[in-house]
Amino acid sequence: MKHDLVQGRLEALAHPARITIVRLLAELPDEHTAFDPRCGSAYGVCFCHLKEKTGLSGPTVSHHLRILREAGLVEGVRVGRWTYFRLKPGALEALAHELLRLARQAEGAFAKAV
Repeated sequence: MKHDLVQGRLEALAHPARITIVRLLAELPDEHTAFDPRCGSAYGVCFCHLKEKTGLSGPTVSHHLRILREAGLVEGVRVGRWTYFRLKPGALEALAHELLRLARQAEGAFAKAV
């Protein structure tokens, strides 16, 4: 994973409100999840659910969703005039793998130095 992508994702996750949004999206599906009636796959949750669950204003939720989308962590699925939000498949896992790789690299370097 590229350094700037890792940095962007870590910066995006550094804010408590964005962590809250990611946690809410990680809990999907729940009773607020919208599904495609044709195939049953999840679209995600609507903006109003995220606004309600976080207790933040609409503009603030929009701001945080924009940062999470730009970091490649969240995607919006447009259905008619509504947009549903969900975690981007594999994005958090890729970040976790990169952090694990760095941890193992550091352990190896430390073991050689001792």
